[in-house]
Amino acid sequence: MDTGTTKWIPVPYFQISQEGTILNCSHITHSYFHTTSNIWNIIHKEDRNKAIVMLSQNANSDPITKHLILKIRNNLFGNFKCTIQWKDGIGHLVCTEAKSIKDSIITPSSVQKSLINTQKRLEESEKHLNNVAKIVSIRKH
Repeated sequence: MDTGTTKWIPVPYFQISQEGTILNCSHITHSYFHTTSNIWNIIHKEDRNKAIVMLSQNANSDPITKHLILKIRNNLFGNFKCTIQWKDGIGHLVCTEAKSIKDSIITPSSVQKSLINTQKRLEESEKHLNNVAKIVSIRKH
């Protein structure tokens, strides 16, 4: 696609390499996301595995759509429906809001709930590791 034409696509659109380097994007992309040279800078860490699947597809494969949490301009996160199509080694990625930005922003309370759940999982893992360590030390004696 002509690089001049891509600037006027009326939704957030990126042309990317398989490594995630942004080669080109539409003008409206900048009203959603901070300017960045790499798509990985706006993908929430919990959605990186989904993005890896999208970026690792074969050239000229069928389009792939995933819901991703992306970092938006105000340093909050929004829920986006992202579709990528690969052609000649270039990914054509379109990201549209999955629902209104107001409803999809990750709030402090949702972050707190996530942190509490993570803390519980860490405590369970620590208990399991302690039990394994006890078993290993008993077998040594």
